[in-house]
Amino acid sequence: MNILLIVNELNYVCGVTNHILHLSRGLVDSGNINLWIICGGGNGINRFSDINVTIISDDRFLHLNRSFSGFISSINYLVKFIRENKIDIIHSHSHFGAAIGKRASMLTGITTVQTNHGLLRDTGRLKHFNADKYVAINEHIKEYILLNKLANDENIFFIRCGIPINNELTDKPVIDKIKVIAASRFTDEKGLDIYIHAVNKLTDVVLCKADFYLAGEGELEEELTELNRSLGSKISFTGRIVDMYAFLSKVHILVNPTSSDSEGFPAIITEAGTANTLVISSDFKGASDVLKHNVNSLIFKDNSSDKLSIMLEETITNYRSYTHLASNLYNYISKEFSISVMINKHISLYKKCLKI
Repeated sequence: MNILLIVNELNYVCGVTNHILHLSRGLVDSGNINLWIICGGGNGINRFSDINVTIISDDRFLHLNRSFSGFISSINYLVKFIRENKIDIIHSHSHFGAAIGKRASMLTGITTVQTNHGLLRDTGRLKHFNADKYVAINEHIKEYILLNKLANDENIFFIRCGIPINNELTDKPVIDKIKVIAASRFTDEKGLDIYIHAVNKLTDVVLCKADFYLAGEGELEEELTELNRSLGSKISFTGRIVDMYAFLSKVHILVNPTSSDSEGFPAIITEAGTANTLVISSDFKGASDVLKHNVNSLIFKDNSSDKLSIMLEETITNYRSYTHLASNLYNYISKEFSISVMINKHISLYKKCLKI
């Protein structure tokens, strides 16, 4: 099968890129797939250098550069690309790419698939759901598609974003201090200001027991750095972390302060889960499909930095009382986020599209 993935960007700090990386490697290694990726650019293209996949970087496919003339030009380019490479299926991972792919499919007759990594606000001229088949990565996305009658159940495929799983639980001894991290792109919806405020509400007694980190990059970096500085610089900014798995193996607590209802399911949570890291998360839409308060994680409500601060004080002071939550999440992630299951489900989906 000849499969084309369309992605907005391929970056280092990006959950979608992490998913495309695992998906691409698994599809190619299956021996059943010839794979191409068209992306709008990004700083993480070289992450795919050891995978037998052809990557085309073309800024006409970048949502930020969208224009009417560019949209028409990208469709014409894609039609030619499909015919020259005998593409069987277009699988888009952004609504902009899906819109381009759907129009190109009308001229080529091939099937389109769209993975929805989140739920966007209903704005803009382009439909956010624009394909023959849909992949929902979390339960709440599938429910949204069905509730809004965007597709029939038979055309929606629930496939979680698989990740590499450590074979054994990573031991987290407390030799010196508890290590706490939040890690994501530096954008409004990630709620990183909530994390910064929460840490700065902690007493000196608690602060001396832990080291706090913030990892990532993005357009709010200067603003977040200044906020942290103005409150006492209690958090260390690590910048981009290339090997997050290795870093998380030494981290005791991950804070996910997402403040948006448009998330699919943050990859950093599953990465922390496989590293036996205790997760403290906001109650973002879709969180409850995986995270259970006081079962495999801790959930703070209402995007409240006060509530997060209280949880941080409790878990830092009594860390050993919460390690069972981390091991429970590890067991859940190991079962539900298998890469092999993800790959097999994608190949099955592609075969259904081609009626093989």
